[in-house]
Amino acid sequence: MKLARREAGDPKDLTIVLIHAFPMSGEMWEPQLSALKDFHVLIPDLRGFGATPCVAPWLIEHAAADILESFEGPAVFVGLSMGGYVALQIAAAAPERVKALVLCDTRAEPDANENKVKRAAAIDFVRKNGVEPFLGPFLKDAVANPKTLDFLKGVAVKSSPEAVMAALAALAARPDAVPGLSRIKVPTAVFIGSQDKITPLQYAQTMSTRIPGAELHIVPDSGHFSNAENP
Repeated sequence: MKLARREAGDPKDLTIVLIHAFPMSGEMWEPQLSALKDFHVLIPDLRGFGATPCVAPWLIEHAAADILESFEGPAVFVGLSMGGYVALQIAAAAPERVKALVLCDTRAEPDANENKVKRAAAIDFVRKNGVEPFLGPFLKDAVANPKTLDFLKGVAVKSSPEAVMAALAALAARPDAVPGLSRIKVPTAVFIGSQDKITPLQYAQTMSTRIPGAELHIVPDSGHFSNAENP
């Protein structure tokens, strides 16, 4: 399905697609817009988030296909956390569409069983209590720079319970992207917040060592949402 999206810049310039994290929308990329003013920037909202309706259930494979359907031609794909999972799936499914990758605070490994159990519990919690009570402990664990909490919560609180529950299920079911890392042949940069507790450094190192020529960059003074915590 075609996704709602924000667009900035001249379509004749290099296209950069910014793929948002869970449980955010494309609005989370606002801190990057001024730095990307010389590029053609597309910021899609995944299913159920931002202005895109919630068509569920969906998987990471559907999210990748949705993005590819929503515009034409090659692009640089930038993904943070859940957005990184989607970017890796795009690289696997349609490598001819990928000019470069930027993988932020994400990982290639699938959920372990214990994490799937935690996501199931989170689905039950959101179903019973709504999104806002879920965000407090989630963001407390994820964010190292408290100055960004209001901004991130302001974006995430707009997400419906249905969208959050569907995304949690998609995250639990995502494929193992590790076997495909060595087949990525485009320039790749891996960014990781120095205090990221959700996807710690070892996951970034797996990607940077297995993707040929990939660069690893540690973002100081930031946790899981490094784009907002230290843009």
